[in-house]
Order: sequence, then C-alpha cells, then structure tokens
Amino acid sequence: MSKLLIDERPLQCQPSLAVALGSADEAIVFQQLHYWLQRTTRVQSDGNKWVYNSMAEWLKQFPWIKSRSTLSRYFDDLEKRGLIITGNFNKAKFDKTKWYRIDYQALSDFEQRLYQNKSTSDQESDNGASNNGTCSDQESDNGMSDNESTNTNRLPSDYQETTSSTKDDDEPVHEDPFTLASQANINVNSGLHLPVFVEFVQVLGKPVVCWAIRKTADNAAHPNWQYLQTVLKNLEANSVRTVEQAEQLSEKHRQEQKPKQHYSSYGNKRPPINEPIPEWYKREQERKKQGKSDQGNWMDQLPDKSEVPMPDD
Repeated sequence: MSKLLIDERPLQCQPSLAVALGSADEAIVFQQLHYWLQRTTRVQSDGNKWVYNSMAEWLKQFPWIKSRSTLSRYFDDLEKRGLIITGNFNKAKFDKTKWYRIDYQALSDFEQRLYQNKSTSDQESDNGASNNGTCSDQESDNGMSDNESTNTNRLPSDYQETTSSTKDDDEPVHEDPFTLASQANINVNSGLHLPVFVEFVQVLGKPVVCWAIRKTADNAAHPNWQYLQTVLKNLEANSVRTVEQAEQLSEKHRQEQKPKQHYSSYGNKRPPINEPIPEWYKREQERKKQGKSDQGNWMDQLPDKSEVPMPDD
C-alpha cells in the first residue's frame, strides 16, 4: 500500500472551517488544539481546560509548516479573532510558556455568522430558482410544455452561465469587515464586542463599517476596539449610511477643529496692540514742539550745584 495514503492518525479539519478562516493550515492548527483540549484533564482555577506548549513543540505536530514564525502567525490570528485565549499558569515566574484554550462561545457566534451569510446566499439563489420555476409553471399551464420545439428557443446553458458571471463581475464587491478588522489588529470577535459589531454592520452596512476601520487604523496611534466603536457611534448618530456621507461628516469635523481667528475687521492682519506711551517719550515730543535741541534738553536735566551734596571736610 502506498505510504502517501492514510495509514496513521490524520490531522484533519472541516472544509467549511478552512474556508471561514481562509487557511487550511490554520484550520488544522485550530482543530488540533481542540483535540488536545478534549483529552486533557487540566482544569485551572477559572474552571476551564487549558493546554500548554512551546511554539517549538507545537511545530513538531505540523511537520509541513516549515517556520515557527508562520505557526505563530496562525495562533496570533486565532487569538485576534477571539477564538482562542492565552494565559500563563506556570508556577515559575520566569517560565513564559503560553497556555491555550478555545473560547467555544465565541466559536459558536462565529459559526452562527457563517450560517447567516450562507442562509442569505442560499435564499437569494432560491428566489432566483423560484422565479424561474414560476415561469416554467405558467408555460405548463398554457400547454407550452407539451410542445418540445419551444425548448430550442432557450439559451444554451453555457451561454447563461457566462452571462451570469459577467453580471457578477459588474457588481461591486464589498470587503468583509471582520477580515479588515483582523488585518488592522482590532479585536471585534470577543464575546462582548461581537454582538455590538454585528449590529453596526447591519445598521451602517459593510462599506461604511470598513471605512470606519480604515479611519481608525489611519488616525489612532494604537488601533483598538474603543476607538473604532467611537467612530461607529458617531456615524450612527449622524445617520450615515454611505461612504460619501462618512467622508462629508469627516471633513465637517476637520473644519470645526481648525483654530478660530478673530481678525476679520483687520483682514488677515493681527489687530494693533495699544500700549501706554512712556512719560519720557511724551516730554521728548513736547520739547521738539517747543523747538528745543537735544543739547539743551540734556543740559537742562543737569542738577544745580545746590542740589549736589558736598563731602564733609
């Protein structure tokens, strides 16, 4: 028997999980973590089962993954999605080996979103098929189904598929807010964040939510859920439903934040500063009006002899 066929315990995952995570390898890593959690008896103080391993030891379980950095990226992505939680239950303080567990509630929410998207897609397909079926029923009621020659008027199936594909290409392709948030290192999948984020997506729409994620990534020093939530709340409070409206609102806020200038009566120049005139300047101007020279002014200011104190003998 061939050595390439399964003759040992396989590492496997469901195709739907691989599609949802966008990586078969990441799905297998996730599945393997679940496998070890089912086998372990280690229950920590929080009442949950945890497993621990160094990244080097994890790597031995996936021999086709060639680098530790790649495997670390899979674990980091699962953690950012909120699907796994890491901790440290090591007795030695210097031991930084990570402990892992799966947040099964977050996984359930994640799975529910997938089924909702699939259900919406299937419903759209069913509606299209139903409409086609209605037309066929009407033709049957009119006695057209008995006339086989009418089938020759239908478009060939390959032509219909090409037409459908072209139509799909013309329609705008919306980004996935969850994927974009993950790329921006914003955790929207945790138990508390997820229902709020899903509601924002339903109310504002995917394009506007994606715009808010980009705005957060560009403006925040450290993009996080609190910053993104503030942006989304502001959009919702202003009844924003399109990216164009979001851009207009952003520009309005930017204009309002500019420092206000109060030089309107003087053009763009700063208004003159009125300072009191020194007394010496007033006396100088008065002397000039009387025609006295600077020499006379200086001489007049000299004290008389009677005003100069004389030294004692």
